[in-house]
Amino acid sequence: MSRRQGDTGHERQSAYKVSAEPRMEHVPRGKPAKAGPYRQADFVVIGGGSAGVAAAMRAASHGASVILVERDRIGGTCVNRGCIPKKMLSYGASLASILSGCLAHTGGREDWNDAITRVTAEMARLHASYKQRLQEAGVQLLHGEASVVSPGFVQVGNETLQAWRTLIATGSRPTALPVPGGELAATSDDVFGWTGVPASLAVVGGGYIAVEMASILSRYGVKVDLLVRGPRLLENFDETIATALGEALRAKGVRLHFNTDVTMLSQSNGATEVCYRQRDGADPQHVHSLRVQAVLAAIGREPVLDTLGLDALDVARAESGNLRVDRQFRTSVRGLHAIGDVIDCPQLTPVAIAQGRWLADRLFARSSERPDFDVVPTAVFSEPAVGSVGMTEAQAVQAAGSAARIGVSLRRFVSLESRFAGSTIPSLIKIIYNARSQRVLGIHILDNAAPEIVQAMAVAIRLGLRLSHLETTVRLHPSVAEELFGPV
Repeated sequence: MSRRQGDTGHERQSAYKVSAEPRMEHVPRGKPAKAGPYRQADFVVIGGGSAGVAAAMRAASHGASVILVERDRIGGTCVNRGCIPKKMLSYGASLASILSGCLAHTGGREDWNDAITRVTAEMARLHASYKQRLQEAGVQLLHGEASVVSPGFVQVGNETLQAWRTLIATGSRPTALPVPGGELAATSDDVFGWTGVPASLAVVGGGYIAVEMASILSRYGVKVDLLVRGPRLLENFDETIATALGEALRAKGVRLHFNTDVTMLSQSNGATEVCYRQRDGADPQHVHSLRVQAVLAAIGREPVLDTLGLDALDVARAESGNLRVDRQFRTSVRGLHAIGDVIDCPQLTPVAIAQGRWLADRLFARSSERPDFDVVPTAVFSEPAVGSVGMTEAQAVQAAGSAARIGVSLRRFVSLESRFAGSTIPSLIKIIYNARSQRVLGIHILDNAAPEIVQAMAVAIRLGLRLSHLETTVRLHPSVAEELFGPV
């Protein structure tokens, strides 16, 4: 078990002491030079997503001259093809499901079109807000394809930018399905442009994007088959919670196929045939098939790096293909930094934002406290939702070296929300703790309230939360969160 989460003899050190950094680099600052062949800046940021915008605005707030380059719409994946539109579609799906189940609403296409209209309006509002905030901060925004031609020089169209520091924050894109006919599959990026929903859909993948899309679309009346390569959903989440989520999705009509290898897609008569093998079946070589109206591939994401010219600079890569960086987010090329989805780290918007702000503080301010990237809350916006922070049971046992050193508190209950809807699908709260010190190492929740609860619990875990703190805290009733504090 790590000292940071399991030490029983000392209080946890504060994040800035644990993550103490070497002295800051000195970076000259000033207004871009008006003369000369290049447009000059202290900081050139390539990528206008969550990471890039956060870094650019924070650097500008410290007086640095900043140029932000974006080839597409400002806001990146989060605003345009990820967090924001996905969560809004999920809200719409929940309302459509409630109306369909309780009030005999029409559901389906009408609900989807209404949701897409609302999503599009919110995205337009966010685009305008981002541009206004960047302008007010003094960040120069350039639209175009950027490439790093040499250390300190970035080419955007016919213009060359010269910068003391350059940041790569170009994000990631969905990985294409690598099988014959794989081009027939849509990706999560495409979903937000659909003008209607198919009657049936095969989702390939078992991670959070696949699970969220399967859950969302099934609530819009789509018949969904989820083809998962592994033996369970959400391999990076706690197994108990992931298994319970699978059971809940089945109860809501999603058909799950585990240990599957998709081998080919083909199209005929307006339908797509999905061929796959089932490794845990009676005959692993037997080829099964599904005929659906559409296929969605959600098998992972890959960094967007191919157009930046980094190979010519011999920028070091990790085994994953992402850029290799040190703890200050420096690449192997002097003056070139990288953050967000292009490096090996959790692909989460708040992580990217925290990285961008901390890097800008370190480069352009006199002091900086490194965020705690060891305790990061995360959520899966399915129905029911999953919220997780800290160690899973498997991670805690591995860190401790013995299951006897780890305690587990597991509570199953049916929430009032579910009972009102006539559902008996149970919610789960799982607490992982050090058996000796009672220090809480991880909290994992399956319930629609889970994302909001684990955000608060992230602070509590960082501050050394113990079971006794939960047991002696007066609870709020009736609520899902009160189940954290022991039996009623």
